[in-house]
Amino acid sequence: MKPSITTITPYWDRPEMLKVWLEAIRGATTSEVEHILFFVGDDAPVISNPPPGLRIVKFPRAKTFSIGHCHNMGARLANTEWIMKLDVDTLPSLMFFRELKAVMEDAGPREWFNCGMLYFKQVFTHSLLTLDRVPIGPAFQHMVCQNMRAYSANGYHLPAATNFICRTQDYLDLGGCDKRFHGYGWEDYQQIYMLERYQQAKDPLPGLVSLDNVTRRCRDEISRRKAKELFDRNETFCLFHRWHKNVVKDRTLIDKNRRVLYENVIGNKS
Repeated sequence: MKPSITTITPYWDRPEMLKVWLEAIRGATTSEVEHILFFVGDDAPVISNPPPGLRIVKFPRAKTFSIGHCHNMGARLANTEWIMKLDVDTLPSLMFFRELKAVMEDAGPREWFNCGMLYFKQVFTHSLLTLDRVPIGPAFQHMVCQNMRAYSANGYHLPAATNFICRTQDYLDLGGCDKRFHGYGWEDYQQIYMLERYQQAKDPLPGLVSLDNVTRRCRDEISRRKAKELFDRNETFCLFHRWHKNVVKDRTLIDKNRRVLYENVIGNKS
């Protein structure tokens, strides 16, 4: 059977994360799923017994590199109707892609989805999301989803963040991620803004959008709302995010990315 979805995952400098992710993918994947793993600026290591459908692509870390650039290249390389953003610190359960198949088959024209994730506390990451505890079975998935407040490291105790799932051609026709983004930060908000605007055929952020509120509005009115909608359909659509130390962010770079996001939103209001 021809694969129907391709996941796109950038990776660099997280070998332990990669091992756990690969094992989770090995359990979750089906014949209808392909995975593109971008090794950013690194020599691609030899992966013994890789999960079925895994394709490794070397991606040079250019001065203008952004995670969004990987999403763009992944969409161009994908041979499937759908693509999905899936980070290396984010784990799907055993049933994830099996349940997702029905969602994609029932999707309307222009429709896209956001799969949120639960940010695990450090103690639970180190005790429950380790190499010997994956793949994630339905019983554990259900137990966590019924007790999110206990496991969550985030004050927002529902699936959050952005793992968009959309038709490949829609993504490409809309232009993908703005090439001006650098590093990481807010590039995913630009991508979900354009997808939601396309689905609704109108501006999804009516009213005042400013440089100060654009990220919050994208988060609350698009990302979190869409993640909750998908989770309400099936608790399988809560990915598990493994705790890790926060990388020190370049605030100047983050602010520049925020402006790129703002310009994208404002440019579509005119």
